Amino acid sequence: MSKIELINQYFKLPISYNDKKMELNKNIITDLELIKTIDPSSTPLYHYAFQPKTCFGKKINEELANHYTTDVLFLNDTQLLLKNYNPVHNQVFRPDFDNIINIWNEIKNDTGFKEKYHYIDWPMWEYLNNSEGFLQLMSMYNLASPVISLFIPIVILIIPFFVIKIKGLKITMTEYVEVLKLIASNHAIGKLFNKFDSVEMSEKVYLVASALFYLFSIYQNILTCIRFHDNMKKIHSFISDFRNYIEYSEQSMNNLLSYTADLKSYHLFNEDIKTHLSILVEFKEKLNRITPYKLSINKIAGLGHILKCFYELYNHESYNTAFLYSFGFNGYIDNIEGLLDNIGNKYMNYAKFIQSKTGKTGKTGKTGKTGKRTSVFNNSYYPALIFNNPVKNTYKFKKNLIITGPNASGKTTNLKSALINVIISQQFGLGFYDSAILEPFNFIHCYLNIPDTSGRDSLFQAECRRCKEILDIIKVNKNETHFCVFDELYSGTNPEEAIMSARAFMSYLVKRPNVTCILTTHFIQLCKYLEENKNIENFHMLTLKEGQDFKYTYKLKKGISNVKGGIKVLHDMNYPQEIIDNTNQFSNE
Repeated sequence: MSKIELINQYFKLPISYNDKKMELNKNIITDLELIKTIDPSSTPLYHYAFQPKTCFGKKINEELANHYTTDVLFLNDTQLLLKNYNPVHNQVFRPDFDNIINIWNEIKNDTGFKEKYHYIDWPMWEYLNNSEGFLQLMSMYNLASPVISLFIPIVILIIPFFVIKIKGLKITMTEYVEVLKLIASNHAIGKLFNKFDSVEMSEKVYLVASALFYLFSIYQNILTCIRFHDNMKKIHSFISDFRNYIEYSEQSMNNLLSYTADLKSYHLFNEDIKTHLSILVEFKEKLNRITPYKLSINKIAGLGHILKCFYELYNHESYNTAFLYSFGFNGYIDNIEGLLDNIGNKYMNYAKFIQSKTGKTGKTGKTGKTGKRTSVFNNSYYPALIFNNPVKNTYKFKKNLIITGPNASGKTTNLKSALINVIISQQFGLGFYDSAILEPFNFIHCYLNIPDTSGRDSLFQAECRRCKEILDIIKVNKNETHFCVFDELYSGTNPEEAIMSARAFMSYLVKRPNVTCILTTHFIQLCKYLEENKNIENFHMLTLKEGQDFKYTYKLKKGISNVKGGIKVLHDMNYPQEIIDNTNQFSNE
């Protein structure tokens, strides 16, 4: 498993530290396809908003949707950060994050790490892997092992001569060599050179095997030395990449801190950055003692320090935590810079926030300092249309909205547009609109893409269950503000009961001034029933009929739509003409 999956466990977004944060319902994240799409070829909506370009940015992007807040101070602080922030410039080296995570995975996922890099693998002796002196001796041995294996027999032969001398016995080197020749002539290796032709075949095999084993041991030691040399080159390459990565991360963290230091709502976030930054800087100072790899006396003398640093990169828990945090931090910066690109290109703009006196609804149930609903999105649009010259619409939440219109006219798209702009505004203080005034909602509810499962619930039962869950939350939190969107309410049952049920549901819901709703529907009669309610206003998607065809304007206008678009869908999908003709005939009866 790639260690990138762990990033969101270590790095926490600024909003995660906020006391007034609320968890966004998982159904909303899924239904809006904020971070993952049903169609793998499609783009999640948060990729349009934050434009993550790196592997870290794409991973952190998955975390961005989880929380929103009602804390106007935090949202204003976030806006201040975005307005003032400038990326790190003139850095010597911007690391390749894909390469960094690949190296990290190679180190952390290597089950044979200790054996591969010649560390101690016995649990009772593993502490020696943190000893520079011991690792230095092991390095010297690994480098010298071929020479040692070659000269040990010679040393063993010479030692007795000096022992004899020490004991005071008289013997010359010439005499000693003669004695060695006599002894060697009876040894396997000696017989191989002196008596090979005169010995039996079985002994010849033994002599050759003995010589081969000796040569093989030398060969093995040479391979060990070569592997150690290759490993050292690889370790130096890894260390160089991580040193550059830490330098970049240090600059980036200090750069962000220079903008967030005075933001009160970012205090805990800043403290976490400082904590992990100090650990990274401490490790960087160790790495700075390491020079590029080359065969020299000074380099050989520093191998113990290099191996200790590399082992700490593999095994040290504090460094592990700091690096995983930094991966998340750099992903966060990637998303922030993508957001800034959208702001710079005028694709997204800042909202103005209104905080009620108590932060909740007042005694009358009305919101805002004036006692009236004040939220409005001016020229709002759907994020997926960001690069396609989108048609923009304005939503004023003075009343609850019902939107009608034929299929494909833009009803659901506008509903989703309002929902996602509420969410992202309460996360980062901006959205896909020209301007906005928003009193943050405490709870956000969504009735969209209700699944017709093979489980215990029918489609209608699943719809009723979702609505009941929303009602229960509103009942329990009757002093909090709620924003609800309903797409095709109760479409899973027959039209008569659907209209009556939806009428009763909406009438019950809109009596509560702390609840703001948007409903899309094809049921014209439902709109007529609810038109009498002073808390509801009907809108429709303007659609111009041109013969048998429609021209969709995607503009939101007041009133109820009388355009029926079902037959056009049949025509567009090349249904048999007989079916289309009969449908027209039946609709006119």
